[in-house]
Amino acid sequence: MLRRRFRLLAPPPPAPNPGAFVLCPLSGLPPLPPDQAAWQQALYQWAFAEAQAVVQPSLLERDLLGVWN
Repeated sequence: MLRRRFRLLAPPPPAPNPGAFVLCPLSGLPPLPPDQAAWQQALYQWAFAEAQAVVQPSLLERDLLGVWN
């Protein structure tokens, strides 16, 4: 007979607890030089553009929306 006839599913990963985060005001951070601040802003803009590109529906999904019926 089979020993592992019924398998239990893996439990879902735990949700992050809001109490685990700490608010860090910008006034508590060391000041950035202007060139580093510009580089950091460009990096955040690039990451935001990449995230928006991932969220958009794919070409196939956009094509299906036009001829669904």
